[in-house]
Amino acid sequence: MDTLIIGLIEAAPLVLAAIGFTLIYYLNGFINVAYAETVTSGAYFAILFNSILGLNFYAAIVPAALLAGALSALTYVAVFRPALRRGVGKIEMIVLSVGLSFLMRHAVRLFFGVDLYLFDITDPSYLSVFGTGVTSAQIWAMVLAVLIAVGAYLLTYKTTYGQQIRGLASNADLAATSGIDPTKTSVLVWFVSGVAGGLAGIFIGVFSFVDYTLGWNLILIIIMVTIIGGIGSVRGALVAGAATGIATAVLTNLSDPLYAQVFLLLLFIAVLRFRAAAARSVKTLMARS
Repeated sequence: MDTLIIGLIEAAPLVLAAIGFTLIYYLNGFINVAYAETVTSGAYFAILFNSILGLNFYAAIVPAALLAGALSALTYVAVFRPALRRGVGKIEMIVLSVGLSFLMRHAVRLFFGVDLYLFDITDPSYLSVFGTGVTSAQIWAMVLAVLIAVGAYLLTYKTTYGQQIRGLASNADLAATSGIDPTKTSVLVWFVSGVAGGLAGIFIGVFSFVDYTLGWNLILIIIMVTIIGGIGSVRGALVAGAATGIATAVLTNLSDPLYAQVFLLLLFIAVLRFRAAAARSVKTLMARS
């Protein structure tokens, strides 16, 4: 039970990041590597409000997450939208996002340095969940992961904006001729995704520390969770993120943390190969019938 609780706690920031990443991937159809810096920015905005300006940690969460969302929307408007309008291909968009990630990451390094930052959480409260000790910050991380997952699901499948998002993702030209404002809808998605990524960065920083490589160190795992969960699937991101957190906790408990990361990557590859083989088998059966 301890391993399960620890795994779910560790999964909460990953779920938040994967939800934000999958929304952008679903809408615009490319892997946004610069999303790593959105995750990092949330942590640094919270450090700025909490450790530098002296704001209470829980009060710092909201403005930090909103600023991360604003930064995400700004990268779309200033960098990615012009490229998409010029018809830049998916591979070139990935390369562009890698370059933007490098620029943003080293801009943070230039401003904050290479020091490790810790949040100032005064008198954290401790709770027992099925015999496992957890902090109030960890509880908040899990609560916010569930709330963001529910909110993103409702936004995508139960609102007018969700219909517009799905329309843009399916056929942007047809959606535009139907009266959908692609810029307004895309900015909303990038903002929501940035808020989710910013919250992920904050709680990753709470669980360990904050430095300029925080998001970059996790982007591969975020991408793999998104692919396994299904592109654009909020539910898939939630399930895959939770499963990844539990698997990481189990593997770390059984071996060295470094080996656990290697085993996790091999597990991801095995799952993807299994899904590909299953898809081929289904196509073969359908062709024969």
